[in-house]
Amino acid sequence: MPNEIQFPLRTKEHAQTRLETEDFPRQHLTLDRETPNIRLARPTDASDLEQLAQSVSLKNLNKSNHVKDGFLVSGFEAKEYSKFSRDAEHFLVLHVRGELVGFLLAYGSEKITQGEELNMHIKTTMCDKFVLIKQICISPHHKHRRKGYASILYKELYARTTHYYEHEGGLTRAIYAAIVKEPANPASLEFHTKMGFIMREMFTPQADGRPRHIYENKQPLTSLDQLTTMETKSENDPIYDYRAMMDPHCVGIGITIYSIGPPDITGNFHCNVRTIMKWRQPGIELVYPRKLDDPSARTNIDMVAHNQSDRNIVRLPRYDLNKDEVDLHQSYAYIDRKDPPDVITWQQVLRGTFLSGLRNVNEFPADVQELDLVYRMWDNDPDDRCRYFRQLHYADNTAWQLCIKRPIKAVAFTFLAPTAKIEVFETSKTSRYVLVVPVARQTKYYLRTVALPIIMITSLNIATNGFGEFEDQAGLNASLLLTTVAYLFITKDVTPETSQVTHLDIITYTALFVSWASILIRYLSLAVVWNETFWVSEKTISFGLCAFAVGIQSSLSLYLYIKHIRLIQRSEMLGEWEPLKQ
Repeated sequence: MPNEIQFPLRTKEHAQTRLETEDFPRQHLTLDRETPNIRLARPTDASDLEQLAQSVSLKNLNKSNHVKDGFLVSGFEAKEYSKFSRDAEHFLVLHVRGELVGFLLAYGSEKITQGEELNMHIKTTMCDKFVLIKQICISPHHKHRRKGYASILYKELYARTTHYYEHEGGLTRAIYAAIVKEPANPASLEFHTKMGFIMREMFTPQADGRPRHIYENKQPLTSLDQLTTMETKSENDPIYDYRAMMDPHCVGIGITIYSIGPPDITGNFHCNVRTIMKWRQPGIELVYPRKLDDPSARTNIDMVAHNQSDRNIVRLPRYDLNKDEVDLHQSYAYIDRKDPPDVITWQQVLRGTFLSGLRNVNEFPADVQELDLVYRMWDNDPDDRCRYFRQLHYADNTAWQLCIKRPIKAVAFTFLAPTAKIEVFETSKTSRYVLVVPVARQTKYYLRTVALPIIMITSLNIATNGFGEFEDQAGLNASLLLTTVAYLFITKDVTPETSQVTHLDIITYTALFVSWASILIRYLSLAVVWNETFWVSEKTISFGLCAFAVGIQSSLSLYLYIKHIRLIQRSEMLGEWEPLKQ
C-alpha cells in the first residue's frame, strides 16, 4: 500500500510526537453553499437520476452537442437506478444547491453477473478484482458545463476505492470503463485519458454489436495525486470527502436540526439537534469484522463495552459544546455498510438550552441574531489535539446547512439558512467547528404592533391645537403621554433588555418627548415673557414639533421595513432551498 495513506494508530505514547512533527491543518475555512455536494446515491434519487440520464442520452442530443460534451448510449429506468443505489457500493451523486448535477455509477467486480457480457470479459480475461464504472453523467445545462464536476466525481471515486479496498492485502484495485467506438465519443475518450486511463483493447458484445474501447486505470491513487492541486488538497477543503476520510486525525461532522427555538432575552436558545461524526480508526475492522453477505445496513458497536473513557478500542472524539442545560437522548456508533470497514459513525441526539448572546441590539427591531452551535476539540491530551474537524456534507441525505425536521413556530423571528466555519481556537490551538443559524427579527411584526400605534399617538398631539383652554390642551397631551408610557410597559416583555438605544426606542421616546414638550410649551405661552421672547405662536411651534416628530418616526419605520425586506429577499430560509419571497 502506498505510504501516503498509512497512518499509525494514535496512542498516548506517540500522539505527542506526531503532534509536534506532523503538519495538521491549522487554517480557518468557511463553507460555501455553492460547493458541490457529493454523497452516495439513495433510492429516493431514482427519478432524478432517470431524468438526468435521459437528458444526455444519444437519442435526445443533436450531433454537435454529443460530439462536444459526450453522451450515454443507454440509460436505466428509475426502478433500476433504485436497485443500483442499494447494491452498487460506489454509486456517487453530485448536487449543487440541491439540484442533481451529475452522478457516477460504479461497483466492485463481485457484483457483476453472468448476463453482463462485456464486464464478464474483463473479469475473466483481464482482472478478477476491479471496480467497474457503469455510467458517468453530467447535466447538459450550460451553467453546469466546464465546471470540473466529472473530475470531482472521479477524484472521489479514486479516494474512496483506495480506502475501501485497503484491507485486500495492501493493493489498490484497478478501475475499468468501456466507451463505445461508434458513434464516436471524443469527449469521453479525452476525459478518461486525462483521468489517468489507458486504452487496453477493443471488445464487441454480441448483445448489441457495438464495439467498445476498454479503458483501464491501475493506479487510481497516483492519478488522484496528479489531479490534486494546492487549492484542492484536503487541508484546504472544508468538506469531509473520501480523501479526508483516509486521515484518522480528521473527524467529519454533520448537523441535523430537529427543532430550534428563538433566542430568549439573554440570547440563549432551545434546540433539538442530531450530531453525526465520522472518523477512521485503523484496527476497528478486526474487532468488528464486516461480513460481505450481511444484509444489515450497519455493524453496531457496543457502546457499553467501550465506554468513552476506554480509548483502547473506540476513540470517540472528545469535545466541548456551548451547552447550558442539555440532555443526551441518544448515543450510538456503528460501521456503515457502504463506508470503508475502518470508518466509525457516531450519532448523538441532544436536546436542551444552548448558550449564545445578543448582538447588534441597537438595530432592533431589524437586528439579526446568531444562534451558535460550537464544537471544540479537547486540548487535555495530544490524542485530542491532533484531531481536526471537516464538514460532513452528506449527513442525513439532506444538505447539512438547510436541514430541519419540524416546522419552526416563531412569531417574532424568521430563521435563515445557517453558515458554518472551521477554525483554530486561539486559546487551546485546537480545531473548532461553528454552525451559525441567523435569525432575523420579524420587523413587520414590531412595526405593526408597536411603531404604528406609537406614530398614531404622536400625531394626535397636533389635535390639541384646536383646544382654546390650557387645561384642555394639557389634559389631552398628558393623556397621550400616559398612553405612551403604558404602551412601553405592555411591550417591554417583547423587547430585548439592553442598555443600548435601539431604533424602536427612538420611535417610542420621540412620542414621549412630543407630549411632554407640548405641555411645557403651552405652559410657557401663558407667561408674560412668551410674546416678548418668541416671534411665533406656541401653536405654530407645537404643530411644527409634532409634524417633525411624526416625520422622523415614519422615516425610521420605513427604513426598518425596507431593510428587513431586502434581507429576506437576499436570504434563504432554514429548511428550504429557494430564497424566501415576500
